[in-house]
Amino acid sequence: MSHVTLLLLAAAALLAATAARSDPLPAPGASPPAAFSAAVPDSELAGNRGGTTTISNLNDLNASVYNNTALDSVTGSNYVTDGALTGNSGFSTVIQNSGNNVLIQNATILNLQVQ
Repeated sequence: MSHVTLLLLAAAALLAATAARSDPLPAPGASPPAAFSAAVPDSELAGNRGGTTTISNLNDLNASVYNNTALDSVTGSNYVTDGALTGNSGFSTVIQNSGNNVLIQNATILNLQVQ
């Protein structure tokens, strides 16, 4: 089974698991669960604040493809059709490969600043 097929099967399983969530979202204005009812005092949070504007991002993607041979290989098309990512939330990444001897590297850096 090719890596692309495995990747697509894993993505489909993840989408199915997300769609099958059994815990409903709370209604707007509903009371939070008891575990979240008391706010943490500022004095306790003071030692845990970031307080810096230094942002350091590093994706060390370093690979190589060499001395590979693909003989009589059949490649084909792959498609992401309408609605394939319907209902997704968060950051979705779709990586496709229909060739031979291809190295695909992917990384995501997310900088979240709450102000």
